[in-house]
Amino acid sequence: MQISPSDQEHADIDYFATDTEGHILHVASGGGVLPASVAASEEALLELHQYFLTLPESTAADLVTGLPTGLNYESFIRYARRGLFSFDKTNLHNHQDPHYYLMARPQHPLTVAELPPHIAKLLRRTQLPGMVAQLTTLDASTVL
Repeated sequence: MQISPSDQEHADIDYFATDTEGHILHVASGGGVLPASVAASEEALLELHQYFLTLPESTAADLVTGLPTGLNYESFIRYARRGLFSFDKTNLHNHQDPHYYLMARPQHPLTVAELPPHIAKLLRRTQLPGMVAQLTTLDASTVL
């Protein structure tokens, strides 16, 4: 089932992509527009979400410095401890704003080559056209 524009605007949807190096990123949509490849299948999104949430955590993740204090960053750290680069929306109340900030980075990044073939195939449907490892911001409109 497709994820409607209304559902996208009114929900914080976690989605996943891979970059040109095979690294994996997690994006918390914050009500932003989803890439068409993500919005096309709620079932695929849920399968990826379930897979990544059941991976064992390592203790090796770094919260990005300079973030405001007093906020809960645990969900971003959890994804980074599983090897994913984790991003959050900059402006939660602007559906069309495609700007995201890196919240947490893994010390030991997971790659698509380490995933089961079925999961890797689902993940490869959503691609960042560059490399995520050096990014601190993300323009989600470039994710295909």
